[in-house]
Amino acid sequence: MRGAVAAVLAVALAAAGAAGAGAARETRPPLYSAGVAGSAFGPDAFRITLPPDASGSYLPGTSLLADAPLPGPGDLLPTGAYPVVPRTAPVDHAALADATRAWLAAGTVPGRTDAEREVATRALLDLALLTDPNGASVASPFGPWHLVWPRDASWHAVAFAATGHPDQARAILRFLTRVQDDDGTWVSRYRPDGTPVRDGRARQLDAVGWVPWALWSWWQAASDRDRPARDTAALREFWTMLRRAADAAVGSLTDTGLPRPSSDYWEQRETRPTIGIAAPLLLGLRSAAALAADLGEPDAQRRWGAAASRLATAIEARFGATGYRRHPVAGAGPDSAVTFLAAPLAPLDAAAVTAAVRRTEAELRMPSGGLRPGNIPRVGDVAWTPATALFALAAAGRGDEESFAGWFEWLASHRTGFGAFPEKVANDGSPASVAPLGWTSAIVLLALATRDGTVGPPPT
Repeated sequence: MRGAVAAVLAVALAAAGAAGAGAARETRPPLYSAGVAGSAFGPDAFRITLPPDASGSYLPGTSLLADAPLPGPGDLLPTGAYPVVPRTAPVDHAALADATRAWLAAGTVPGRTDAEREVATRALLDLALLTDPNGASVASPFGPWHLVWPRDASWHAVAFAATGHPDQARAILRFLTRVQDDDGTWVSRYRPDGTPVRDGRARQLDAVGWVPWALWSWWQAASDRDRPARDTAALREFWTMLRRAADAAVGSLTDTGLPRPSSDYWEQRETRPTIGIAAPLLLGLRSAAALAADLGEPDAQRRWGAAASRLATAIEARFGATGYRRHPVAGAGPDSAVTFLAAPLAPLDAAAVTAAVRRTEAELRMPSGGLRPGNIPRVGDVAWTPATALFALAAAGRGDEESFAGWFEWLASHRTGFGAFPEKVANDGSPASVAPLGWTSAIVLLALATRDGTVGPPPT
């Protein structure tokens, strides 16, 4: 971390619904819930780990544990990836709580009801937990999830922008700009210090779509201070990154109009184009063209706009012919990425996409009531909260209040005891895998903001 570092509390949390068999519990990774007085809130860092059966609650409007003794130097345990800083003075609990609440108040907590705003508040604070001052926004604070996926980080930035926290959004964009390769692409993961993780995992081409979308979202939502009239200096900072990413997207398109095969959020090697790559690239090219127009770059605007039109035509012809399945071939399976073609990520102008979204919902439903991403044998038959949240977002985008409420209530009721979204939900309804997961937090925040009318797609 650079400069002021986060004041962190972490508490191990046993999975809710402990009635499951002991053997089943042993096969699951431990669940964690973390607390933070985020990267903007305090100059000190400390970390404690409580027993796995710990319970408790946060101080209202914060991620500081209530009724928990503050640690002394001898109590600090070097667990997880956050640094441990020896304490020389007591932590000012009240000051950290005030700073956290002031940060929330400076933005907008989406939601129409107290229950919705409670979920949104915890999601925002969890995103603050995951985002370092240098803009590294990790998937989750623990173990192999304590890495930056450009896809997840882009969604985190969009959620910060949509809720009135442009500084955090811009910090993430600056981090992604620093780590981008010269060819415009990103590797699949980075350590929080910006070094790439080179473990043989294939690059995921969708980043060249998600990052320009994040930049467009930040630019649209930036305050007057950050986006003064006719002054594009703040946006110009990202021009080289944007140009490289958008040109990489254009260069990925084949003679069919679709991008070349690439690993996507399923994180497996592919031999065919996937909807999980094609749809984000369409979103990114549309975003890039809109940003080029704002920057007075007509040649780039025309080039990227033409590529977006070509890609949109190919998606409709090739994926549309098979019902918007994972691959543009007969017999391909369902994929939650069909939601990437629905509002608010794309204009709501295709009844066929809406029909495909509804059909995919039915195909991906698991016994817990949530949805899996698709037919991925290696991940097992359990619900994934990001996949489920994407259908809440699509429901909000098409104005389907009943469907939105159903998915939102499912997500809210399957959080951990500390209110964090786990990555997965077991078939018995208990949280599984790591928590909090930032991608789910970001999608839920955007779903609420979309339902409230503050999020829309880039122009075509």
